[in-house]
Amino acid sequence: MVGGTVIIEDDSFALGMPTPMEMLEQHALLLQGENEQLQHHLYRARKNIEKLVVINQGQAEQITKLNGTIKRLTRDLSKAYVENTELKNRQVRGCSLTWGGTPPAPDNRQT
Repeated sequence: MVGGTVIIEDDSFALGMPTPMEMLEQHALLLQGENEQLQHHLYRARKNIEKLVVINQGQAEQITKLNGTIKRLTRDLSKAYVENTELKNRQVRGCSLTWGGTPPAPDNRQT
């Protein structure tokens, strides 16, 4: 194989019909070339898989960090919501029970 191209010796075919042995040799050369090409593709595929594994590990770490951040922010939001609700409840309890500063009449009529 030269520069990714299989060199096929075809001198034996110049005089006519090749012998079975020549055909087998030719077939063996073709298979050898295919085998070398497949080995090259396999090597490249393994390198690509290694890169993808590294990328996947990095993304898994990022996902773990982001999930931690989401949990922390959810907890902080929940605390803020509780605090806000408590402040609203204090504000409502602190309001006067009368309208306009006048207590309601005993028969529920305004005076």
